[in-house]
Amino acid sequence: MKEVCIKRVIFTVFLCVSLLIFFSDYASAKPHKPPPHGKVWVEVGGKWKLVIAPPGVGPYIWVKGKWVIDPTPPPPGCEWGPPHWVPGYWKGKRWVPGYWVAGYWKPVPLPCPGAIWIIGHWEKGRWIPGYWKGKLPRGRHWVPGHWGPDRRWRHGNWR
Repeated sequence: MKEVCIKRVIFTVFLCVSLLIFFSDYASAKPHKPPPHGKVWVEVGGKWKLVIAPPGVGPYIWVKGKWVIDPTPPPPGCEWGPPHWVPGYWKGKRWVPGYWVAGYWKPVPLPCPGAIWIIGHWEKGRWIPGYWKGKLPRGRHWVPGHWGPDRRWRHGNWR
């Protein structure tokens, strides 16, 4: 009788742990794998859906099954960061899983007094990224945000 009870407890614990591990991916409410090349994740009705990538780097929004130009004016002093996958990595002995980042606006650091940030904007259906104008630091130049050779997004920076 005691053996049957112990076996039942062990089986119940095993079942609970298995279910917890199986459903742990769904509990985080974010996709845990990178999208295939040419696709991106969008949130539709509280669920993540894999769709074709937007036609360019500019701020697009997913509306009723298609990409449209985001009509919201950009915040001053910010650069657009397109949606992208951040791969997982090891932090000491702990694995940090990769995650999906939706498109967002990122503040651009002021390089020096007198410099003016021209906000990215749409021109004839084409996204013109933001850029610096005016008195800029000597010997340095602004590299706009771009996709690196490893398909990772690189934010704009001074070089």
